[in-house]
Amino acid sequence: MLNELRHRMAAYLAQHTICILSTAGTQGAWAMPVRYRPRQGTFGRQGLEVECLVPRWADVAYQLEQNPHVLLVIPSQISDCGLRIADGQTAPHSALRTPQFSGLRWLQIAGTAEVVTAPDWAEWLPGRTFPASPDELYLVIRVTPARMDLFDESQGWGTRETLESDT
Repeated sequence: MLNELRHRMAAYLAQHTICILSTAGTQGAWAMPVRYRPRQGTFGRQGLEVECLVPRWADVAYQLEQNPHVLLVIPSQISDCGLRIADGQTAPHSALRTPQFSGLRWLQIAGTAEVVTAPDWAEWLPGRTFPASPDELYLVIRVTPARMDLFDESQGWGTRETLESDT
């Protein structure tokens, strides 16, 4: 059963590319949307690590020096007041008059983050050129999960499945 849940979580991660990265430091909590990609990792024998691409202006490195614990939230859809809008699409005007409430679904990852010292920029930013080096513009962090929760309110309010690290 744990292998099945791990595979569902891995498939969920593979279907999305954006998450909300949240950190906490001496100046309080902070969150922002970032691009991510899943990596095979050290989540016990169960799982995945996630790498996130973060702009350097966001001061994530400073926050992580104070507290390496992070929370990632990967929503299954973009939602506006209960309107279901597929990723990358906009709602037609008629949808604004007839909302469809289908229940929220999201994956939440609590773990520890560390800065990746030599990211593969060709993989992260294929074919893109910048006036400055990507190292000057971006930071890549690797999140090692301690706990992963898959929430699916379409199965009932508060429905959650959890994997925790063996370590």
